[in-house]
Formats: sequence, structure tokens, C-alpha cells
Amino acid sequence: MSYTRQEKEAQIGDMKEMFEASNSLYLVDMTGLSSNEINTLRADLRAKGATVRVVKNRLAKRAAAGGPVEKLDEWFRGPTAIVYHESEPITTAKALVDFAKDHPSLEIKAGLIDRQDAVDAAGVKVVSSLPGLDETRSMLLSLINGPAQKLVRLLNTPTTQMVTVIEKKGEAGSEG
Repeated sequence: MSYTRQEKEAQIGDMKEMFEASNSLYLVDMTGLSSNEINTLRADLRAKGATVRVVKNRLAKRAAAGGPVEKLDEWFRGPTAIVYHESEPITTAKALVDFAKDHPSLEIKAGLIDRQDAVDAAGVKVVSSLPGLDETRSMLLSLINGPAQKLVRLLNTPTTQMVTVIEKKGEAGSEG
């Protein structure tokens, strides 16, 4: 399908906006996936806040020129879809790697993490093994909460011991 110059410029503008709004993005090749598998992948990613967009490489390169996405220039070859998320790179990487385990036809080409670090497919797998935002928050809260719980227990221990001593004296006084 042939596009007019204005349509191409509009697509480039849309991609520039997408690149600017995205904290992380991944380039994938979905060749070999059935339409049902692609719909499942899109639904899984949508549930995690990510979006999939199939792009023309030449237009994507033009949209990426001069920005951080330009670091992915060498991977804009062959059929390409961009998976992007506005804030959470790890959750998106985990979803892609998990899907690729069950569907080997999905090829993860590369990714751009936090708008600065370009990684290849192996790097995306490494990113997917890191704890996500929710897991990191949970670990941080447990680190903060642990000492506070110990302090409360230490403060309660003398009170508990004093109550035990008073109860024993009361029992000893009522016996005699």
C-alpha cells in the first residue's frame, strides 16, 4: 500500500510523539505468529499498560532521528513491531520474554530502557529477570518495616515481663 507524502509525515509525527511519551520500548518480530497469538500478546501487554504498534522501518528511523530511539537504528530491519510503555520497562520485558518462551516465533530484537540504554535481545532477557516496580516496593517496605517491628517488640518486652512478675507475686501472696 502506497502512502502520500502527507500521510507519511503524519505517521512520522505520531511515532515521534510515541517515542517521546515512552519510557521504554522494545522491537519485536511477530512473523510466524497466528492472528490469535498476536491478539493474545496484545491483550497481555495491554493488561500491563503496554501497547504494540507495527511500523514501517524507514518511517520509524526518520521519526527516531535525533532522539534516544536512534540508538535502536540497527535493529529496524525486517518486519518490526514496537512494544512501548510509558513508565514500566521491567513488566513489559517480562511479558515479552514469557510470551516468547511459549511462542518461539516471537523474536525479541532489542529494547530501549529508560530512554537511554539500548539493549539487544539478551539484554532484554536480563532486564526481564530484574524485580519489577511492585516487587521492589515490597522489598523496600519489608526492609523499612522489619526494624520498626523489632523496636515495638523490644518496647513491649519489659511491660510483658513486669506483668508476669506481678502475676506471680499475686499468686504467691494469695497462697500464703
